[in-house]
Amino acid sequence: MPPAPTHIFLDAGNTLVHLDFHRVADILAKEFSFHGDPGAMEQAEPHARLHVDWARLDMAEDRTRWLTYFWTVLSAAGWQDRARVQDAVRALFAVNQTFTLWSRPGRAVAETLTQLKDLGYRLAVISNSDGSVEGMLTKLGLTKHLDYVIDSHVVGVEKPHRRIFDMAIERSGAAAERSLYVGDMFHIDVVGARGAGMDAVLMDPAGLHSERKCRRVREISDLPSHLKG
Repeated sequence: MPPAPTHIFLDAGNTLVHLDFHRVADILAKEFSFHGDPGAMEQAEPHARLHVDWARLDMAEDRTRWLTYFWTVLSAAGWQDRARVQDAVRALFAVNQTFTLWSRPGRAVAETLTQLKDLGYRLAVISNSDGSVEGMLTKLGLTKHLDYVIDSHVVGVEKPHRRIFDMAIERSGAAAERSLYVGDMFHIDVVGARGAGMDAVLMDPAGLHSERKCRRVREISDLPSHLKG
């Protein structure tokens, strides 16, 4: 077992906050008269995320990854025309530029961050984002629990590159072997964090990663008990 962590670094999207499927459904109803069930989209999302994680290894463009992701999500809710997914993605990301669609707080996220701080952990965020993540977390009242937020767009390097994890370690004054990263993508988050000498926990809400040799939790609220155990 690795030594007990003193610092916990957290992803934002699909870790602290999640895609707001009701907003997605409202946008698509308005733009395309598509009345998809937000619940069906949410159930499909972990599978979509799995496709994107694998795709990250061999797809050169973000556009292709997002088309795959949203086709998986929307087709589960009844969207039938794969060729028009690109139109849906364009409409969704137009709204996303105003305020990110990944803005639905995880269950008991504020209470969980408070509990982690009470347990003595130092907390910060490392996120692949577009420059908006700190503002979104501030609007949701979550940055008060964090020492700082590292946004890949701001610092000019993305996970899984080791440098973004090293930046966080250096800024915190933490030891890599006493640092834990929590994120939702195995190849981007777990492999990336391990490359910087950190331990990692994978968010696995649908139990799709049972074959992975890594620590897993289903949601952020499970993290304190997982660390105590």
